[in-house]
Amino acid sequence: MYPPYVRCIVSTPDPAAWPVGGQGFNECSFTSLANALNLLHGEPRFTKDEFIREAGLLFQPKLGGTLPPLKALQLRRRGYGAHFGNLSHTDAERVLRGLIDRGAPVIVDIYPALQVGGLRLWGQHATVLVGYSLPYRDASGMVREEYYLVDAQWPDLGRFDLSTNNIDRDGDGLPEHYPGNRTLERHEFLRLWSSRNYCPVFRTPTEHDAWYRDTMRRVSGPPVMGWVGQNLLFGSDDRLKDES
Repeated sequence: MYPPYVRCIVSTPDPAAWPVGGQGFNECSFTSLANALNLLHGEPRFTKDEFIREAGLLFQPKLGGTLPPLKALQLRRRGYGAHFGNLSHTDAERVLRGLIDRGAPVIVDIYPALQVGGLRLWGQHATVLVGYSLPYRDASGMVREEYYLVDAQWPDLGRFDLSTNNIDRDGDGLPEHYPGNRTLERHEFLRLWSSRNYCPVFRTPTEHDAWYRDTMRRVSGPPVMGWVGQNLLFGSDDRLKDES
């Protein structure tokens, strides 16, 4: 089992409950789609290759991969609930943790890839957020707070391994089980996730829309940008309903 301070979309570290895999060169968006859906179902229903074939010319590995908003389109085409949003102007951690508590995997793009002035567009590398920790103390007395990811090229391209995430934190000489294959300390996660783009994955559009209606509100972008520009370049400007 996981330590008691861990919250995760999958209740057990049993490898059979983690039907995820690694990526090829710049295939992170498509691999993250397959990994997120397979975790949602608890079995290997999808492969990255079918998403790559569907993307066609929109997949250009030598140019960095594909357009991040494509993830939501490919999910919706298969009947899942999803959207490509941005949490720059709200309590982003509260949104992510709420989704994890609902059992919804969240695709988050880390490492800024394109910046125009002070604006960061998208992120360089798609990963699947699968869990987080409450604050806890390790064996040295240090207070830790973490996020847990399925990163399809961690610790390196071609070396994907779920066991890389397990480490002895309580000092008993045995590694604890942690979700996914990559742990990021809270401040490091927020630093790497500078775009604040996210793509939550729900089993149905109805489930997604009910969550969004009850939790979030969408703010229109600047008139000069328009709906298409806002959603394509930055993701919809999502804000918690109970925030001013």
